[in-house]
Amino acid sequence: MSNSIKLINFIISLFVFLIGSVVLNLAFGITPDAEITTNLMSVMASYLSIMLSTMLLLLSQCFFRLKYIQSKLKKLGHYNVIGEYHISPFRMVDRFIIYVFMTLPVILPFFQGETLNKHNIVSIILLFIFIIITEILFKFFNKTMKIVVTDKGIAVTGYDLRLDLPISANYPYPSGFYPFERIEGFRCMKKQIILYQTYDLGTITIKAPEDDVKRIRGLLLQNLVPESKLGK
Repeated sequence: MSNSIKLINFIISLFVFLIGSVVLNLAFGITPDAEITTNLMSVMASYLSIMLSTMLLLLSQCFFRLKYIQSKLKKLGHYNVIGEYHISPFRMVDRFIIYVFMTLPVILPFFQGETLNKHNIVSIILLFIFIIITEILFKFFNKTMKIVVTDKGIAVTGYDLRLDLPISANYPYPSGFYPFERIEGFRCMKKQIILYQTYDLGTITIKAPEDDVKRIRGLLLQNLVPESKLGK
């Protein structure tokens, strides 16, 4: 997706995060005074609020991306699907920033001179629970994602749980619809094609049977997408 759409998605998800935080804090009975207490239940409630608000942020981005891609495909009107292909599993680095964000509240007390105590232990346990749940969700959602090759462009669709920031750098297999003019080149191998996009740095790798690769290559050349013989 373009950076402008990413920015809109990020702003919407940020509002969801903030509203979710307020609602969850009220639900857990967290007040500004309670957040600075050392009561164990307050510590647990505060960290749970952060966990759930972060999950709401990720899910809202996921939902927005999916609806945006579906709307783009709908606007195309009639189009022919050449093939549908599953993507490779998400990499650990794809959710690294999520885990860094969730780890900060756990490790900051240690930098402030605090020693290991029951509050820290509870926070660490909750962090591991968050990571386990997130890993399960990533594995499940990864199976829903696919590359749809059409006669009007390439779509990467499905439930993409990765955090999308409004910057040019992107993940491999970035969600979105990419008309052929958005693809600046491709590299073809025996059983895969790597697509290079304009604006976004993330590549799209289509792994498919040899006959499908030839058919997709022909479609790209027909739409004046230049072929590169060397990797970038």
